[in-house]
Amino acid sequence: MVRLGWLIALCALVLDRISKWWIMDVLELPKIQMVKILPIFNLQWAENRGVSFSMFSTDGDLGRWALVGLTALIAIGLGIWLKSVQTRVLAIALGLVIGGAVGNIYDRAVFGFVADFLQFHVGDWSFAIFNVADSCITVGAVLLIWDSFFGPRSEKESSDQG
Repeated sequence: MVRLGWLIALCALVLDRISKWWIMDVLELPKIQMVKILPIFNLQWAENRGVSFSMFSTDGDLGRWALVGLTALIAIGLGIWLKSVQTRVLAIALGLVIGGAVGNIYDRAVFGFVADFLQFHVGDWSFAIFNVADSCITVGAVLLIWDSFFGPRSEKESSDQG
């Protein structure tokens, strides 16, 4: 399961980096700011200097590197947890979160912000602008919650209830 988790993390990181390379260097979205794709979907450039949904935005280097450090510690902790997982769902979930976190760490360390560009909207209402790494983290978190409610129970838990 450890190999599966690290493979998923690597795939998430590679997909995130390829998408950001294409958006930033090929399409040059930072220069054009927005591309309308569908009536409910745009590519919209945003520089996220905070954490999720730009909360706790930081403009200085201290905040930037504090977020890099905190995110790295969380990713390391999840990597340690990954060593002990017994199910595919948990390995995939942790891999997605680790890969997404490392993708955003890279952005913050290299650029000073996380590059966001995927925007869903209906009329004037818009969901938060996000990226592939954020999507991986979100899907991984949902899988972690799913596993906590519906995943296999340990033998000790089963015998305590029976």
